[in-house]
Amino acid sequence: MSALSKAEVVQELNRLFAEEVEAALRYLHLANSVRGTDHLVVGPVLKQGFQETIQHAEVIARKIRALGAVPELTLDISLPPESMDAKEALQTALTFEEAALEAYQDTLRRVEGDIPLEEFIRAQIVVESEHVLELKQLLVE
Repeated sequence: MSALSKAEVVQELNRLFAEEVEAALRYLHLANSVRGTDHLVVGPVLKQGFQETIQHAEVIARKIRALGAVPELTLDISLPPESMDAKEALQTALTFEEAALEAYQDTLRRVEGDIPLEEFIRAQIVVESEHVLELKQLLVE
């Protein structure tokens, strides 16, 4: 079992929950910040990122509820009204996907010994790693 108490595990999961919700909001903002033909090209990718991060947040919320807690959401996000091109949007998405990957990796170290939770976090690390790789591939010129 993890060295963390149940309350500490919930706190870690709430941190991941917030990370995913913020990423979803950023994807939604990016999808609506790209203009012109760039929007036609990357809009679907960004909208898919939005859907996937919302799904991740929902899974984490279910994990929190399964522990007998209620998800807590504290956000610190500001999204300026700036238009951008496809490359800028993809680079921005890469930045917050890498941050999400780091957050999962950090949580994995903290929950060591709780095999079911470790496996859940490892699966999320695989998914986030794939997102990072996909975005890097889209950014290759």
